[in-house]
Amino acid sequence: PSGSNDDDLFEGLGDLDQIEAEAAERTEKDATSADDDEFGDTFDSDSMDDEPDVLDEFDQDDETDFADLDSDEAQDLDSETIGKEAPDIPDFDMDDVFGDDEDEEEDDEEAQKAKLKKLLILAGGGVGVAVVLGGVAWWVLGGEPAAPDEQMVQQGTSSQSGTVIDLGDLVQEQPESVAPMQSSQPLDTGSAMTSPPTGAAPQQYTQSSEVADAQDAPVATGEQAELQMHGLAVQMEPGAGVVIPSGTRASFDMVAAWPKSGALQEAPFKELIQNGEHGPLPIIGEDGLTPYDAYARPEPREKSGNPKVALVITGLGMSRAATEAAITTMPPDVTMALSVYARGLDFWGKQARLTGHELLLEVPSESADFPFSDPGPNALQSLAPPEKNIEQLEWMLSRTTGYYGVLTTYGSKFLSVEEQVKAVMAAIKKRGLMYVDGGAQDSLGTRVAYNAKTNWATVEMTLDSVPGRVALDAKLLEFEEMARKRAVAVARVSATPLTLERLSVWLRSLKEKNLKLVPLSSLANKQLIR
Repeated sequence: PSGSNDDDLFEGLGDLDQIEAEAAERTEKDATSADDDEFGDTFDSDSMDDEPDVLDEFDQDDETDFADLDSDEAQDLDSETIGKEAPDIPDFDMDDVFGDDEDEEEDDEEAQKAKLKKLLILAGGGVGVAVVLGGVAWWVLGGEPAAPDEQMVQQGTSSQSGTVIDLGDLVQEQPESVAPMQSSQPLDTGSAMTSPPTGAAPQQYTQSSEVADAQDAPVATGEQAELQMHGLAVQMEPGAGVVIPSGTRASFDMVAAWPKSGALQEAPFKELIQNGEHGPLPIIGEDGLTPYDAYARPEPREKSGNPKVALVITGLGMSRAATEAAITTMPPDVTMALSVYARGLDFWGKQARLTGHELLLEVPSESADFPFSDPGPNALQSLAPPEKNIEQLEWMLSRTTGYYGVLTTYGSKFLSVEEQVKAVMAAIKKRGLMYVDGGAQDSLGTRVAYNAKTNWATVEMTLDSVPGRVALDAKLLEFEEMARKRAVAVARVSATPLTLERLSVWLRSLKEKNLKLVPLSSLANKQLIR
């Protein structure tokens, strides 16, 4: 009976071997799960992302080793694993890693600053040496300052109170006979404006007492009247200074005046004028009369078989003294050319026609070596549209009246462009003017004018291209030979004391040389096209 009871007692427990095996299996699973939890806590998500290769070290063989452990070993392993702390990760000091580079950069920066200081010291020393040397050179070579002219300092004034200059005191009576080669001549510039004393309140300049007395008179006479006629007797604002022209009337005293001739008919003719955008423009009259026919000087009546020469004085109006000398000292058959950039062209044109001179108007155009040869702000441009150049031409033609033709100046580039020359020539012909080519290199002007059936002439020589008395006399001899070979010759020259003096002597010798001076307008269409 006892045996049967024991069997009944353990009958419900089942097989003990099987129970132990299941217990061992459960223990193994618990140990495995505990290790996984510990491993998961130690390696978080950031560590897993940064070191993905750590998980690869735990392969299937490691899992098999854990499975072979029994429950007791697994529990001991589990307890030991849990009790252990994670190994300490050494701290990295960024200064230890990058400190050397920063020190090197600081050293380089200090070295550069040291070099810069040395350069500044050397530069300062060089400037100091230059200043010292300059001062020594000025002291050695400069000399003593010139003493002021006693004639130009008024009595009762001092250097501290301001210097009063009266150029009128410099005007002296001219001797009746002046040597032709006399080099020094007194200035004839009129009275000068005086400046207020230092420290005085700003006020307008006042003229000398003599000029002031002349202004108080009802009618100005003498030198003051002449200054008023030309608009020069004006009061200047403080600081404007005294303007003295480079050439004065006295500079041309050596030029012998030509005998006076009859005046040309007063210009302009009303029927030959059209109001334009910028002023009066020349036109052909309803009866067919052209400005060339109306304003040109008539050809000399006496016939001669001698070679003919024509002269053009250019650049007039820019200098009062030079323009006045050219008009009054040259023979009436010499043609005058007015600059479009000058002021008072109507006045000078009237004066020229009163002395018998015919007039040309200068038309500047673009040069090949611009800006070394500058034709001016309103010159005709080779790259501008033809319409724009026609507008510029009309601006030039409206500066004054009474001229019979135009003279091209500069233009070595513009006059070589056929399209531009044709457009300008058509406008010149439309207004009944004569075209005179200034002699620019590669100019197509004369050929285009011939084809357009426009009155034309061309300048064949510039007499003062090389400055100097010897060079000018040589050019005049060359001009004579040209006239004898070609029967007609045209030259141009600017108005300077030297050129006018030499021309005056040369023109008086033409009769002995069997040469005939004629107005340029009389040589229209009589030259060869070259």
